[in-house]
Amino acid sequence: MYNTLLFIIMSLATFTLQAQPAAPMLYVNTEGAEVSLNWSSVNNAAGYRLFYAPFPFQGEASISSIDMHAETHFTAALWQDAAFYVAIQAYDNNQQSSDYSNIGFLQIQERSPDYLAFWRTTSKEISEGTFTTNNFLYTQLPTVASCFAGSLSEPAKNRTLTALNQIRTLHQLAPVIYDDTADFEQQQATLIQRANNALSHTPAASSLCYSQAGVDGSRSSNLGLANDNIDPAEDLINYIDDVSNLSTVAAVGHRRALLNPFLSKTSYGQVFGASAVKVLNFTDSSTPEPADIPDFVAFPYLHYPYLFFSDKISDKKTPWNFNLIEDKSSFWANQQDYFAHAQLTVTQKDNGHVLTLSNIYSDSSGAGLQNNLSWEVDNWQYDTWYTVTIDNIHYPSGETANIHYDVFIDYKNIMDINFALETGDQQNGLAMQGLIADKQDKDSYVVDLPAGTHFFTGNSQFSNMAFFIAVYDVDKQLLAVNDEAFTLDLPGGRYTIIASNCDERVCYIQPTSYSIQVN
Repeated sequence: MYNTLLFIIMSLATFTLQAQPAAPMLYVNTEGAEVSLNWSSVNNAAGYRLFYAPFPFQGEASISSIDMHAETHFTAALWQDAAFYVAIQAYDNNQQSSDYSNIGFLQIQERSPDYLAFWRTTSKEISEGTFTTNNFLYTQLPTVASCFAGSLSEPAKNRTLTALNQIRTLHQLAPVIYDDTADFEQQQATLIQRANNALSHTPAASSLCYSQAGVDGSRSSNLGLANDNIDPAEDLINYIDDVSNLSTVAAVGHRRALLNPFLSKTSYGQVFGASAVKVLNFTDSSTPEPADIPDFVAFPYLHYPYLFFSDKISDKKTPWNFNLIEDKSSFWANQQDYFAHAQLTVTQKDNGHVLTLSNIYSDSSGAGLQNNLSWEVDNWQYDTWYTVTIDNIHYPSGETANIHYDVFIDYKNIMDINFALETGDQQNGLAMQGLIADKQDKDSYVVDLPAGTHFFTGNSQFSNMAFFIAVYDVDKQLLAVNDEAFTLDLPGGRYTIIASNCDERVCYIQPTSYSIQVN
């Protein structure tokens, strides 16, 4: 389909071998129901034409155009499920037309009005460590040495519940309520994990700070172990990512437990980064109404925040997965092997490219919904529409089904790389200097660089660099992060440089006076 469209568009072009101007570069961005198109200005161009055709492509007669004159941007409000191919062509004063730009694809599948606002804010708060202090997390501070579990504050519990319900909303799942009666066993469970610096759903009686309540909490919860206090929202995101699961990562047990459509309650505990999210064995076993349960749970699904993916900055790959909900009245009735003969594809919508999949896995047991199909996707991109197709799903009745859904991993609209400079932080062209006060502090600078190879170097009061330099392009894509000097071969353009004490894996803990030079 894509190749047919490209052939027809190209065949409509009117240019000679000497035709000028050159083809523009097109950039497509959607936010809510609004689409924004921007394209590069071209030397000798008198104007530009915008070509668009509906998706699915309906033939040459469906291609329309708008003369944009000298404009290099276009914004329009569209409607839910609107989908179009778009391209730009430049023309000169002699009406000679350029080749066509890259063909873009746009689709409107709007989330609720607070979707972007919530995840933008949450992304910023996590990056800045806003909700990791003892004062925020605890009403009574734990003392591990004396086996005192302490207690979480109401704001910490509320942040947990809000984040979990926002996550469940992404999957059209009913919200859960908070079960205060389980708080004691959750704190006792996290105390055991923290005291022994290890995770176990069945802690031994010889474990430090052992208690029966801690055992009960450990058996009925997702368990995690960070190095220090963690924002409850970030903790839940890590459970959904599930790439650090100590059991079978492909089974995504933590994710399935939290995205269980039959879940109605939760409780949360934390002791200095050891955490427990209750997902089983509630005293009240009520479940959502069948009408509130969707036909399936897929991760990712439609517009989805980039925060849940480890792929782009880690050697580990976040699995994608799918759970089928055939019976909406019974949790256990869905323990069926639906995927033994399933055929799975992930296709990029703007060009029809079929992505390579690996580690395809299925089971009909485990935490959360009792069936699962998971896989890894190679070389997917942020801010790009994909279609997931699962063919030949087999039901116990002998019937088969095919299911498809769309995915767009939101990055540019959510990621925030603007960090305020404090007194003493300053920039002079391609030279920057300042102070990184702690592991939450980040300083960002914008630089314009010509095309070519550039050398990034830093110095501090320590013998080694002792801080990280990160470089992002205009689309907020991370190009490099390093605590040693490095080079990048870059096209000309605008870049953001961030100085911080941390990358995704490690942190320097000392306040650091730094200088950065780009050559």
